[in-house]
Amino acid sequence: MPMTDTTELASAAAVRSIPLPLRWLGLLVLSVVFAALLELTGIPAALLLGPLVAGILVSVAGAPVTIPQMPYLAGQAVVGCLVASVLTGDIVRSFVADWPLFLAVVAAVIVASGILGWVMSRWSVLPGTTAVWGTSPGAASAMMLMAGEFGADMQLVAFMQYLRVVFVALAATLMARFWIGAGSMSQAIIWFPPIDPAGFVETLALAGIGGFLGVRFRVPAGAMLVPLIAGSVLHVLGLIQIVLPEWLLAICYAVLGWRIGLGFTRRIVMHALRSLPQVVAS
Repeated sequence: MPMTDTTELASAAAVRSIPLPLRWLGLLVLSVVFAALLELTGIPAALLLGPLVAGILVSVAGAPVTIPQMPYLAGQAVVGCLVASVLTGDIVRSFVADWPLFLAVVAAVIVASGILGWVMSRWSVLPGTTAVWGTSPGAASAMMLMAGEFGADMQLVAFMQYLRVVFVALAATLMARFWIGAGSMSQAIIWFPPIDPAGFVETLALAGIGGFLGVRFRVPAGAMLVPLIAGSVLHVLGLIQIVLPEWLLAICYAVLGWRIGLGFTRRIVMHALRSLPQVVAS
């Protein structure tokens, strides 16, 4: 056996011998460091991207840990509630007032991204429907979770979606600063804000019941979509107050980021790097 192979095997065995608590500690420390660095640069979704990158490093190093299914589904349900909390009666009224313009813009974005995904799929840049999901517009975390439910490679979809998030964030920052003349829009995170107990209980009930029903009736990405749809309707009608403190979002983002990042292998990382020029061009 070549010396390099022997060295790699010995190194991998040494890494796998690290006790599980130390692996968790390393994953947690790396997550906090990366999330803090990304937050300082103003990159959106830093609380998810930091743990995701940490999970990739830990997995590729050969010392992965396992994220149980229940916390992962709970994280999806909370993300669904977060998306639902954005919809308000004012937003719905604005959409109704200018619905032709909104639909035209949405249709144009869907058509453009669909063409890009189809071309990349035909050219076999990425396997199966991964390219289609990776170029699909929408909330990156939502598209990534749905892609996994429909059989696409969730790791490569995450790679495409969050690379786009970084590009869009940088472009928006430059435009706001040099074209519009706006200053920094970043705000300090309040980790433990005062919360309305009734609204918090309603939110937990929405996430728990909605997530359970989504999984129970095998709705695609149901752990996220059922709380999202039900929460949107209830929130617009004023029947529920969705309360999501930052500490809860940080925990759920970390679980989702770890689950995705720990799914990366060296093969997936190399495939992502090989496809990087085409993905960046798209």
